[in-house]
Amino acid sequence: MRRILRRFAACLTAAVICTLCFAQRGMQCPDDTDMTAYASAYIPGIDVSKFQEKIDWEAAAAYGEKFAIIRCCKIYHAYGDREYDERFMENYEGARAAGLAVGCYLFTDAVTSAEFKQDVEMLLSHIDGLTFEFPVYLDIESKTRQEHLPSSVFTPPLIEALEMIEQAGHTAGVYANTAFFSECIDREAITSRGYEIWEANYFDSVSGLSSPAGHNLSETADIWQYTGCGRTGGVPTMVDRNICYTYKYFDHQIAIEDAVLPDEILRPGTGFRVQGRVQGDAVIRTLTGTISNRGTDVPVQTVTVYPHAKSYDINGFFSKKLAFNSLTEGNYVMRITAVDSSGKSVTAAESEFSVQAETTTAVTTTDPFWGNLSTGPDGSGAMAEAVRTIKGSMEAAETTVSRAEVQEEPETGSTFLRTALSVYETLGIRQTLNDMKEKSTSLALERTPLHRIISSASDRADALYTAAGLLTGRYT
Repeated sequence: MRRILRRFAACLTAAVICTLCFAQRGMQCPDDTDMTAYASAYIPGIDVSKFQEKIDWEAAAAYGEKFAIIRCCKIYHAYGDREYDERFMENYEGARAAGLAVGCYLFTDAVTSAEFKQDVEMLLSHIDGLTFEFPVYLDIESKTRQEHLPSSVFTPPLIEALEMIEQAGHTAGVYANTAFFSECIDREAITSRGYEIWEANYFDSVSGLSSPAGHNLSETADIWQYTGCGRTGGVPTMVDRNICYTYKYFDHQIAIEDAVLPDEILRPGTGFRVQGRVQGDAVIRTLTGTISNRGTDVPVQTVTVYPHAKSYDINGFFSKKLAFNSLTEGNYVMRITAVDSSGKSVTAAESEFSVQAETTTAVTTTDPFWGNLSTGPDGSGAMAEAVRTIKGSMEAAETTVSRAEVQEEPETGSTFLRTALSVYETLGIRQTLNDMKEKSTSLALERTPLHRIISSASDRADALYTAAGLLTGRYT
């Protein structure tokens, strides 16, 4: 019997020692390798209220906690109780100072649109001017007022409340246990609108799991609360512990889908419409487009809008306010920058472009054919004037040919045309125009007004010469 008692005492002592050690260490998360088969991210964090008393946030961070979701308000319509958590700002500032990402929540037993509206207004009044990396959650867990309601009745006013939170510039989410998401909350209606899910599931354990290993909610939730009786560094009481399955609350991304941005040369006075849809992981508070002088980053145009949503179409007002047609010649860079609900500023797009007039080509040469002549792209200069004179003579000749075609006295018309052809050949007008056209092409002047004048004159000279030859019988 004594041997049995000694063995029992030894086992009891060992059990006590293990319990004490476990409590001191806290319910620590397993290594990341334990969960790699379950989710792409496995990030530990806690949620707290005044009941966790004075928290040493530096110790919590050192223990490995990466985020904290802090209660802001508690509202019981059933009892007429409306309470602002007295430690909210203390916890908010302490967690952020320790480097944790922060979110917050409102506990409410609201069931109607009016009740939710009243509660969210109270919440927003206390978080005005604050930023959060994690969402602002509505904590739904009232068994007496909410759980028995059908989802078709309870979900619509809940969504209205979430919309109010996002319209105020915060990313919104819902906290509830799995039973609530199965019975009174339409999970699909929540997630299809882009709202976040924080789900509690203790898997038949009253107080929660000692470890999250072996379970996975990553397919249905962004965050899983796996215990209400955890321990962690810096918290003197038991605390709710959570696993976050996504990095998006830590590395907020903003991008533009189907973007159309200026990336080449624009002509002065030319308009351009920026297009695309800005998409963010969190609610976008401000979206700013700037056009700056390249190299100096001094804005010459700026437009700012306030989407208060996770996506925003820039094809409308945003694009119209950027007046590309008013830009003078120069080199520019356009940037689209967003600030989301975390307060983080992200450059969503950047594009360089230039505003230049059509290339000016000046021709100055001592070539025997061209002489010392020059002309600009507007067709001014001695050469262009000479070509215009030739064109005028050709137009007069064309009129003569047209008249000769209907001349009652063909012989008279033919004699005139033969004389005109002799003049053309003697002066070499046709050949001169052809030579000028070839020379213009060789100098890569095809896109200048001068080349168009020469080319037109040359083509008309060929046509006129051929027509006159046919009428006079020179060509048969």
